[in-house]
Amino acid sequence: MLWTHWVKSAVVAGAVTVVLAATLPLQSASATAVPPPPTPPSPTAPCDSLSPIAIPCIALNKATDAVGAECRRIRLPDSLCVLPLAHKVTQAATDAYLQSWVHGTAQFQYNLGNSLPLRDAQWIGTHNSFNNLADGGLVDSLTLSHLDSNQQLSLTQQLDVDVRAIELDLHYIPRLELLGSKAVTVCHGQPPSSANLGCTTEPLFTTLLPTIAGWLNAPSHHGQVIMLYLEDEMNDAKAYASTVATLEKVLRRPDGSSLIYHPSTAQRAANGCTPLPLGVSRADIAASGSQVILVGSCAPGWSADVFDWNDTHVESGSTPGYQPYPACDATYGPSVYAAKLVRYFEDSTLVSALLNPTTPPANPNALTPIKVQSMTNCGVNLFGLDQLLPEDGRIQGTLWSWAPDEPKAGAGGCTLQGADTRWVAAPCADAHPAACQAADGTWSVTPASVAFDDATAACAAISSTFALPRAGDQNSALHAVANAVGGTWLNYRIT
Repeated sequence: MLWTHWVKSAVVAGAVTVVLAATLPLQSASATAVPPPPTPPSPTAPCDSLSPIAIPCIALNKATDAVGAECRRIRLPDSLCVLPLAHKVTQAATDAYLQSWVHGTAQFQYNLGNSLPLRDAQWIGTHNSFNNLADGGLVDSLTLSHLDSNQQLSLTQQLDVDVRAIELDLHYIPRLELLGSKAVTVCHGQPPSSANLGCTTEPLFTTLLPTIAGWLNAPSHHGQVIMLYLEDEMNDAKAYASTVATLEKVLRRPDGSSLIYHPSTAQRAANGCTPLPLGVSRADIAASGSQVILVGSCAPGWSADVFDWNDTHVESGSTPGYQPYPACDATYGPSVYAAKLVRYFEDSTLVSALLNPTTPPANPNALTPIKVQSMTNCGVNLFGLDQLLPEDGRIQGTLWSWAPDEPKAGAGGCTLQGADTRWVAAPCADAHPAACQAADGTWSVTPASVAFDDATAACAAISSTFALPRAGDQNSALHAVANAVGGTWLNYRIT
């Protein structure tokens, strides 16, 4: 579907004006019910039907994925590189995604969440983002870790399809090209206590990081803020010094200014590290002139650049038992979601399957589109998705605002949250209850239906502000109290 209009809208809530820039498709058809996110069949489905465990099918998948990647590397047509049991990776799918309502709405939601504190903001992220079959040359791709890849898309491609949280695992290992001297290497391997087993000739940190800097420095990406998670597998003072030197040298604009949002020394804790400031927003980071926030474990050797998130985030509660809102995940109560950054990730590697040999082909720990949708609606902040492809349904699962192909041309200039939680365009003169938010964040609706232009006064009459949800859990909380079959006005005017 081609974009037919570019929209730049302003949201006014009381005296605060928030400018939201987004590309939104305008169509002429009427609103329809929101379908669940698609779940394409697994590439290993023919094998899965024959094997009671995942190991043999994953092994076949890794082999065919590697052949397909080499086929694309030598620039054969995509049609020749789509192999049985391999992930279907095509440029046509990415091109179609970039013209889709899913891409437009993902961008819209990212912009909408820029003003939220990090404890509430939501990010689309990938797990072991670097461990893909697309970056680097043939030598890089034939390493043990890359052959057991977590991703099919390159780092640039991941960022292009709305990923805004990247994970890099850093090891400090001897390098053949450096005659045995150690260097920081980006690798999916064992920690130093296990001799970095699995790390061989993977890319140097110094050669991979410029890819991210190059994407951020593209004119169309100015103002984009990404989270860069550096998983520490180094445990060496020289390694931390080298990492900081690389970060400071590479993450810069052409004019020499830094892209890094640096930790404040005034907020440094007794352990020598600065905790991730969950009250800061992406808008705050951008306003400081920065575009990258670095997170990882506490290591004083890199604390000048990297925030310590050990005590400010939690990871992967009960993925198999995750339920739709409001049940969500019994592992973490509402107080955890309110106070910490919540991350869920998955692992599609053969090593993971070998460590759990009875895992069935349908992995209960997989982040399926339906699971992603439930987690988004419950307020999960950050996903570490494996094998992300633009059409696999998981990005669509992160969408909670506009219904498919909304806002539709000719349907009206104001925004309703529909009975199915999703947003649609509607005539501003229509009468509906209005969404109101109290100072403590509690949602309510006006007792009477009003026209859109009267919503601000109607909310003020109940000591609240005419408001707009900015994250999936806020949208869910509003819908839970709305009970308005005809919809609820949201403070967003379509222009």
